[in-house]
Amino acid sequence: MDDALAYGPLREYADARPDARFAFYLSVPPELFEPVTAGIATLALSSERSRIAFEKPFGSDLSSATALNSVVTRAFREDQIFRIDHYVGKEAVQNVLAFRFANSIFEPVWNHRYVDNIQITAFESLGVESRGEYYDRSGAIRDMVQNHLFQMLALVAMEPPHDLGSSSLHDEKAKVIRSLRFGKGLSSHVVFGQYSGYRNETGVAKDSRTETFAALRLEVHNWRFKGVPVYLRTGKALHSKRTRVVVEFKSVPPVLFNEAEAAEPNRIVFEASPNEGISVEFNVRDRSGKDAIRSVRSEFLQEESPEAYERILSDFLSGDHTLFTRWDMIEESWRLVDELVHCKEDCPILHPYEPGGIGPVAADHLIEADGRYWY
Repeated sequence: MDDALAYGPLREYADARPDARFAFYLSVPPELFEPVTAGIATLALSSERSRIAFEKPFGSDLSSATALNSVVTRAFREDQIFRIDHYVGKEAVQNVLAFRFANSIFEPVWNHRYVDNIQITAFESLGVESRGEYYDRSGAIRDMVQNHLFQMLALVAMEPPHDLGSSSLHDEKAKVIRSLRFGKGLSSHVVFGQYSGYRNETGVAKDSRTETFAALRLEVHNWRFKGVPVYLRTGKALHSKRTRVVVEFKSVPPVLFNEAEAAEPNRIVFEASPNEGISVEFNVRDRSGKDAIRSVRSEFLQEESPEAYERILSDFLSGDHTLFTRWDMIEESWRLVDELVHCKEDCPILHPYEPGGIGPVAADHLIEADGRYWY
């Protein structure tokens, strides 16, 4: 793809259509992003009538992402560049905004006074399958945390934007990512794991130390969520495919009900897969006793909606940046991930876990050390 002659037919096609607009969609190995972009630019195909989209990952660390961005922005303006994160295109993820900012009963309690913790889980039941060579260079942190999990967290923790335009939304999401902090002693806030049999996968090094599971604790260091722990976890070869965001609220004092046993906390759960929807968990009276209560769930299931990629590609063709990722968010995300990667190098513990489970036991200890439990 770095052979200039390969772009000749494309140049001829463009010359024969002087009034056409062109959309270049790069679903190619990441190492080809730079040569393909340069090839397009060399043939003057990065003109006003063109735009370009990049599949993830955009770089493999802060240094490579910055270098790639330099190449891309020399050829295209920022408004012509579309960096894809398909999770943001899911209807359930987009519904977070409507849930938060279109309902007056929830926004007043969406802060550190009422929220006890936030949990984001992205589990996959499959292993690396045919992607072993790519995944072994990436791992769970680069593959999932840097983009999908940070983007979902940004929607949950962001301040109200001025409007629903892409610039306003990106401004507020970028503020969240810039405010993310790990606690002191980073190694005690991170758990890395690798499923048994991973090193036997095609394309994976026999002595690989790539993590297929990661769990971490961090904080959104801003006025709204200061002091609220955020727990993220993601992994492959687990018991089911599931992606959800859980906002867990502080418990009421056990004075009137369930004095002998703490009541279940109220929760709001955003399900992104396999089903899409929102549920609210709250307590009601249990007929077993006058002071007994039980937790119930009120659930909204998302009606059938366009696939994430269907929505994203439609927006790409129309030039709408709302569901795409701006460079400053990617830059800040890689800055955080670089810290995690360095921590992995300094902390040699890679916890094994069996396929089909919920990951390494150490991930449970991570959250239980704070007196909390994974949802």
